Amino acid sequence: MDEDVKRKYIEAGRIGREALELARTLIEPGTKLLDVAEAMEKFVIEQGAKPAFPVNLSINNDAAHYTPASGDKKVFKTGDVVKVDFGAHIDGYMSDTAITLEVGESGKHSDLIDATREALDAAISLVRPMRSVNEIGGRIADVIGSFGFKPVRNLGGHGVERYDLHATLFIPNYDDGNVVRLQPDHAIAIEPFASTGIGMIHSGPPGNIYILDAPKVREDEVIYKNFRTLPFAERWLAGLVEDHKTYLKSMVSSREVSPFPILREHNNTLISQAEHTILVLNDEIIVTTRK
Repeated sequence: MDEDVKRKYIEAGRIGREALELARTLIEPGTKLLDVAEAMEKFVIEQGAKPAFPVNLSINNDAAHYTPASGDKKVFKTGDVVKVDFGAHIDGYMSDTAITLEVGESGKHSDLIDATREALDAAISLVRPMRSVNEIGGRIADVIGSFGFKPVRNLGGHGVERYDLHATLFIPNYDDGNVVRLQPDHAIAIEPFASTGIGMIHSGPPGNIYILDAPKVREDEVIYKNFRTLPFAERWLAGLVEDHKTYLKSMVSSREVSPFPILREHNNTLISQAEHTILVLNDEIIVTTRK
């Protein structure tokens, strides 16, 4: 891997990690989700990077893809299990990292949170060139199962390439029999999800996150100029275009932009998540989002 590319991945990882550390200090009962998201995104910009995607603040049975809209009044409540998923990019080279927090820290859900954190550590210990992805998935499932929870079978890790947050490689959270192997000089994200339910998510309503429809990208389009092919938030368009909500609605209607649905388990279930970005190199493994 080119040394300059490697440096950018590592710096994006540091900034992404520190943004999550900021979230730990901000999330408490009564705090607005919007205030947390905007503070984290502002932090990344102040560090000389850009958000790789909008801050995901997914609560309880929501696994991913919720970010607050402009004017959002939703607040964190005591006992909420919050997945904070975020990343930074420098020149398109990204980090993608996540933690799970229990609002109010009663410890009631500490086992669920520990399950994904320990599964992630165990999975990273296996990472090396030519390791098959199903071996990693099997280790994740074993650790989550040892805590008495189910791995989410239709979510998983992925490749991370320049301006491509979810590149082709898929890393399952269980042994799915896929013997595709990790290749050197690539970045990957491993992200275990554990569920108190059946371990399957379904698509809910849109969660205020959008992306350009790649086949229809126009380089003169304001979205491309500002976000290229990365996910963006509805609220990020404010100030870039007049009447941004009408503009976005038109772009979705013309199928030039696609919304991300909220990914959720069944009602009355809880989900936890942990995630790191890793550089798989010939001579070393670097977890860019870990101290």
